[in-house]
Amino acid sequence: NGFLGSAPSLFFSLPGGAIADRMNRRKLMIVTQTAMMLLALILAALTSFRVIKIGEILTISFLAGLASALNNPAYQALVPDLVEREDLVNAIALNSAQFNMSRAVGPTLAGLALGSLGAAGCFYLNTVSFLALIIALLAITVPSHRVQEGPTVWGAMLEGLRFVGRNRPIIILLSVPSFLSLLGLPFIILMPVFARDLLQVGASGLGYLMGGAGLGAVVAALTLATRNNAEYEGRFILGSATVFSLALILLARAHSFWWAFFLLVVLGVTMVGTLTLTNTTLQVISPPEMRGRIMSLYNLSLLGLAPLGSLQAGAVAQVLGTRFAVALGGAVCLVYFLILLLLLPRLRRVARLPGAGIETAA
Repeated sequence: NGFLGSAPSLFFSLPGGAIADRMNRRKLMIVTQTAMMLLALILAALTSFRVIKIGEILTISFLAGLASALNNPAYQALVPDLVEREDLVNAIALNSAQFNMSRAVGPTLAGLALGSLGAAGCFYLNTVSFLALIIALLAITVPSHRVQEGPTVWGAMLEGLRFVGRNRPIIILLSVPSFLSLLGLPFIILMPVFARDLLQVGASGLGYLMGGAGLGAVVAALTLATRNNAEYEGRFILGSATVFSLALILLARAHSFWWAFFLLVVLGVTMVGTLTLTNTTLQVISPPEMRGRIMSLYNLSLLGLAPLGSLQAGAVAQVLGTRFAVALGGAVCLVYFLILLLLLPRLRRVARLPGAGIETAA
């Protein structure tokens, strides 16, 4: 179920980006959000009539993932059209804050809702929740962007890939979420085993540990959202990614619950810091007519590669142990980010906000 929900991001992010650059992004989001709302309604109805089967669950999960893969590039590309460039970091950080706060508080609220409303009631509630965004999309006025004409979706995808291939800073920036998704962030799926077998804590202890990561994520997001600052450089991205990698290596060696909790707070802070600044930098240095395709590559790097990262982490943990799997991911990330810091000083100067522009490395 989880794989089918994530797999469309791997295969359909690039077409989604090309479509986002060829269509009105607001209207595209209305279509995708409506599709996800209808899928949630179907799931709720099947559950309430007690006719839901595993096949229906897998199909709905895949279709919802497909709608999300088409929605996300348009959503990412729409943000710069709604705020001034100097406010872009704040806007993206606010979005990150609500995402991470919902992830931190969501399981608790979901448990309460499940107990009082039942599974079908929760699915109906999810259906209604889509209405808020759809109504907001219908109400807002978005400045028109130049819609791409001429090439097919396939041609637009190739055009976007050629553009990115000529711009080394964009390639390097995209490599940051790629490494995190493949090697750094899979520690999350190993945390249940880590907490139970290595830290000797139960489900409640695991909840507190993941709450630490959520706390750090919210703190970082709110800090970035409230900063009235324009000088975010590549070194902040790589510095944050380097600290993330070090914290991951230390977590692999942790034997104390509170030490692990502290490291997870650090991981939450640096994860959101790295990804928010990478996201912002990419959006600022992307030409408006290419933004959908470039952000689709960001989504592919972060979300599409996640199933592969989970697969490799699980395989390494099964053969060599959970601690080794976590440490290995952190070590490879650390080496890569240190190389970027030491050997690619141009990245540390790219995309100062505001006034950033594309630099093509020699």
